[in-house]
Amino acid sequence: MIHSAVLVRPPRRDSDDNIQPVYTEERALEGAIRIRCHHFLFVTLRCADIRRLYDVFATVKHLACVGSLEQLYAFDYRLDTADDVKAVEYDAHAEFRRMGVGVTGGVGQHWRVSEINREFQLCATYPPVVAVPARISDTTLTYAARYRSKARLPVLSYLHLNGASMTRSSQPMVGLKQARSVQDEKLVEAIVATSEPTGMVPRFRSERNNIIIDARPTTNAVVNRAIGAGSENMDHYRQCRKVYLGIDNIHVMRDALNRLADAAVDAADVSATAIDLGHAEPAGMMARIQSSRSSWLSHLQNILVGVKTIVEAIDAGHHVLVHCSDGWDRTAQLTSLAQLCLDPYYRTIDGFAVLVEKEWVSFGHQFTQRNGHLGHPDRFTVIRAGRKRVPEHSEETEDIDCDDVETESAEDGAQSGSSIFGRFATRAFRGVQSRISSAIQTASDNLDDIDYADPFFSEYPELQPDYVRPVDPSTRASAQQKRGFRLGRTKHDRETSPVFQQFLDCVYQLWVQHPTMFEFNERFLLDLFYHGHAAQFGTFLGNNMQERAAIKMQKRTQRVWSVVGHDPQLYRNAVYLGDEAKREQRVILPEPRFVQYWAAMFSCHDPAFAKCIEPTALGELTVETDSNDPTVRAEPDKLTVKPDPNKLTTLTDSDLALSSNVWSMDA
Repeated sequence: MIHSAVLVRPPRRDSDDNIQPVYTEERALEGAIRIRCHHFLFVTLRCADIRRLYDVFATVKHLACVGSLEQLYAFDYRLDTADDVKAVEYDAHAEFRRMGVGVTGGVGQHWRVSEINREFQLCATYPPVVAVPARISDTTLTYAARYRSKARLPVLSYLHLNGASMTRSSQPMVGLKQARSVQDEKLVEAIVATSEPTGMVPRFRSERNNIIIDARPTTNAVVNRAIGAGSENMDHYRQCRKVYLGIDNIHVMRDALNRLADAAVDAADVSATAIDLGHAEPAGMMARIQSSRSSWLSHLQNILVGVKTIVEAIDAGHHVLVHCSDGWDRTAQLTSLAQLCLDPYYRTIDGFAVLVEKEWVSFGHQFTQRNGHLGHPDRFTVIRAGRKRVPEHSEETEDIDCDDVETESAEDGAQSGSSIFGRFATRAFRGVQSRISSAIQTASDNLDDIDYADPFFSEYPELQPDYVRPVDPSTRASAQQKRGFRLGRTKHDRETSPVFQQFLDCVYQLWVQHPTMFEFNERFLLDLFYHGHAAQFGTFLGNNMQERAAIKMQKRTQRVWSVVGHDPQLYRNAVYLGDEAKREQRVILPEPRFVQYWAAMFSCHDPAFAKCIEPTALGELTVETDSNDPTVRAEPDKLTVKPDPNKLTTLTDSDLALSSNVWSMDA
C-alpha cells in the first residue's frame, strides 16, 4: 500500500575534528520519514535516535520494493471461510450465453465463440475465449490481428437486447503510408451485419449510424502515424463514423492525481501547524485543491461524456467499436462503464464482479504496472531538513510515450508553427529541458552533502543519493568523486497510472446520480479500491492472463470476491430497488456536468470537498473530431443536465468515519 516515502535528514552539527557530523537528539527530531500510501493515508514518523530512523526507512524501502509477484502477500494469505460461502467465478462461456451469443433465433445468432487464442498464440494479452461474427473464420482473424497494435483485433465486449454490439480493440497500424487490411475491414463489416436478419449488410445502404470510438485526442492519433500506428481511414469503413473523445493518456492522469495528493497533504500540513501553534484552523483545503490545476474532475467528465455517447448509440440500435492506443486502459474504462449503464445485471454485486473480471482482468489491463505492485525505488528519496518537499508532479507532462504521444494545446502549437510534428518536437524539447533543470536544481540543493559525507550511508548504501558516490569519511578529497545524476524515472515508474481508480471513481459518480439502481453500496467500491493496491488477493495482480497462468495465480492466491461472499449484507445498498429498478429504468445515463470529489476515497473529512465541482471543468466537455472523417459531434445543449436533488445522496459522518488521512508518530 506504500506509494512513496521521503527521509528528511535532520540538521547536523560538525564535530571538533570537522570530519564526522554529529546528530544531537534535539536536531534528530527535526528529521522524519514521510510516507504516502496509495489509499491516501499520509504518515509521518519521527525518532530521537537517528540510526533507528535510517533503519526504519531502509526496512520500509526493502519491504515495499520486491523483485517479483510471488514475493507479495497474496501468495501467503489464506482466507478462512465456510464451505457455503458464495464466491463469484467468472466463466466466459456462461457470460456469452447470458448475452445470447450463438443462440439460434436470438439477437446473437450471427455471433460465435472462438477458442483460437486458447494457448495465447494469437494475442498474448487477450483471453483464451473470444466472441466474433459467425461468418468470420479463424484464418481471417489471424490476418486481421496483424493489423492491430499488440494483435488486439476487434472482438465482442457486450451484446445488447436490441442486437447492437459493443466491440473493443487496439489502434490500427496505419502509419504514414496509410496501410490498410482487407481482413480487418471485413471483420468490422461483419460486426455491423450481425444485427441484420440475414447477417449481411445491404449492398446499397449508405447510412453511417455505427460508430468507431477513438478515446484519444485527435492530435495523438495523428502523431502516432509517425510510429506506424494511427486511426482508421473512414473511406474503408463505409458503414461507420468516427468520434474522438479527447481523453488524455496515463501520464496526464498520473500527474493529475499527484497534483491532487500534493495539494491535500500540503493543506493538511498547514492545518496541523496552525493547530500546534494555537491558531484557528485555516479553511484553505478547497483553495489549494483548486489552485493545484489537477483537472481530476475534468478527466472524469471527459470519460463520462464518452460513456454517454456509447450508451445512446447502442440503445438506439447502432454498433460501437471502442479503442484507444493499446486497448487496455481507456478502452476498459469506456466499455465497462457503458455496460454498467446498459445492463442492470452489471449493477448487482455478482454482475459487477463479472464485469471487472471480463473487461479488466481477462482483457489484459496491466494491473501490476499501473498500480505499481512491485514498488519503485526511485520513489524513496532522501532530502535535508529545511528543503521543500519535491512534488510528485511537474509543470510539464512528465513523459513522452511513443505509444500515445501528448502534444501542446492549439495555443502553444501556434507559437511553434502549424505542423503537428513541429509541436511534438517542441513538446519533447521542453520536457527534456524541464527534467534537466530539475536535476541540476536537486544537485545544487545538496552540494554541501558532497563535502560532508553522512556516516550512515556507509551502512545503508542503497539510500545514497544518486548525485554523489559513497565516500570515505576519512578523507575529504574522496568526497569530490561524483557521478552523473539520472534524468527522469525508471520505465516501470512511468507506467503507473490510476486507471482502475478512475474507473471506480466514475462508478461512484453514477452511484451518486442513480442511488436506487445499484445493489452495492459505497463501501463495496472503497474496498475494491483498497484491495487494488493492497496485493492481498490475486484478482488485481498480473498484467494479463498469460502471465497469471505462468505462475498459477488462480490456484495459489485467493479471489477478492470471496470476501464479498463472506458477508454480502455488508456491501448491500439499502435503497436498491432490485427487480423494480430493472422494470422502471433498464438503461441509465451519466450526467457529466454533475461530478464531485469522492471524499471517502481521498479520506477527506472537509464537507466542502465532497460537494466541490471544479468550475473550469464545465468548459471542457467537447468531443474532438477529424474534419476529414464522418463524425459525431457533441452538442453542448444535450450535455446540460439539471440533476434532481431528490435522486442525489448525501454522505453522512458515519459514511466518512474513516481514519484520518494524515498521521504523525513520534518515537
